[in-house]
Amino acid sequence: MTFLSGAVNVCGAGLVHDPSNPSDHKTMYQLIASPVVNTPPPSYIIKLLHSHSKPLYVPANGHRSSAQPSDTKEDMMEIFQTDVNGQAREHRKLMGRRNYVAIVAYDPETVNAPYGQLPQGSNSKLSLAADFMVQGEGALGNVVKFGPVIVPSLEHGR
Repeated sequence: MTFLSGAVNVCGAGLVHDPSNPSDHKTMYQLIASPVVNTPPPSYIIKLLHSHSKPLYVPANGHRSSAQPSDTKEDMMEIFQTDVNGQAREHRKLMGRRNYVAIVAYDPETVNAPYGQLPQGSNSKLSLAADFMVQGEGALGNVVKFGPVIVPSLEHGR
């Protein structure tokens, strides 16, 4: 399952997964984008959202998330290593700028095959590739691509 969420005026990607079995079919990805016209939040909000450095684990039903290890972990991906101007960023999980996400479905085996040749006996397994398109400085700033974030095809029972 993949969640596409927005209207928070930031962009980022995360997942809920079993750290001991990362390709398990119960892994859930979250792609966060915002309406491209909305004003981003102040920088202190981004800093606040990054301030929780301990890993969060999903507990049994009826209990709050905590740092106590369990079989399900919440992670945000550090996909924003640099800012739109190329400078290194301190906060790498969320980008507080106008943005949108472009998502395409593809079959990795077909993409990696020689042009015009499909792999013998391949079963099509669609994955997703998500690129975060982030507006640069100013009202008419260039759009900078971050990603792709690959959401792999997950198989039941693996």
